Amino acid sequence: PVETQKFFDCTEPFPGSAPDASAFPAEVTDGSGRSVAIEAAPLAIASLSAGHTEILYAIGAGDAMTAVDNTSDCPVATSSLEHIDAFSPSVESIVALEADVVVLFFDPGDLVQSLDDLGVTVLMMPSPSSITGVYDQIEILGDATGHATEADDLIASMKVAVSEITESVDGLDAPTFFHEVDNTYYTAGPGSFIADLYDELGADNIAESTGQAFPQMSAEAIIAADPQVIILADEDAGESPETVAARPGWDVISAVQNDRVHIVSPDIISRPGPRLVEALDTLAGFLYPGALN
Repeated sequence: PVETQKFFDCTEPFPGSAPDASAFPAEVTDGSGRSVAIEAAPLAIASLSAGHTEILYAIGAGDAMTAVDNTSDCPVATSSLEHIDAFSPSVESIVALEADVVVLFFDPGDLVQSLDDLGVTVLMMPSPSSITGVYDQIEILGDATGHATEADDLIASMKVAVSEITESVDGLDAPTFFHEVDNTYYTAGPGSFIADLYDELGADNIAESTGQAFPQMSAEAIIAADPQVIILADEDAGESPETVAARPGWDVISAVQNDRVHIVSPDIISRPGPRLVEALDTLAGFLYPGALN
């Protein structure tokens, strides 16, 4: 497999580097298209999105991180930061952080407007639905934090690694697959970040025809589609190759018969950030065993 340590190993310290003060004041267009004025290099950043937290550490902004959301558990340095609930954050709790910049991935209850009114600088960064979208957001966060050079370097090294992986499977017979988000058969369909990873690897998604980013499929439809590979992102819910094989009627599915039911960490597969390289590498190994040297 491609060496992914250099991108992002959650156990590394990621001490961070000094921001480029000369890049400020800056005018940045955030992920939602808003124009955001940032007067000086941020020295206190709150990230309410695990994927963006990982990006911020990867581009050298770790020193400035002061708070993260409850799902941000990588890298280990996040464990010493203040944690807040990203799904129901209060205006008061965010203002109390005294952050120079707050990174949000969705806007519950007009939170962005409320924070704007109070003079809090907010970067609205909706979760990207593609690898290209991740690169765009790395660039935005680099510009917003004074780490544009490190952001460019990260993007360049990610692109090289992604190319190495995709070229190693190029031209091989594309397997059909079912990606299980949870054990009620929600899956990743067209327009989702997860499906884009599989698209990059040329695999055929049995959920493609649903036309939805996160459709729920029936057991009957999955059995009828007969996927050659099943990827489980719901091990936390107790699912495993054994539980899948024991489901009524699933014993006829090719993936079950050929022992091609695999477990993937939901963290690497669903967080759009530097670990998408590890996610691609892992999926390529499941979809095309033996192709990666």
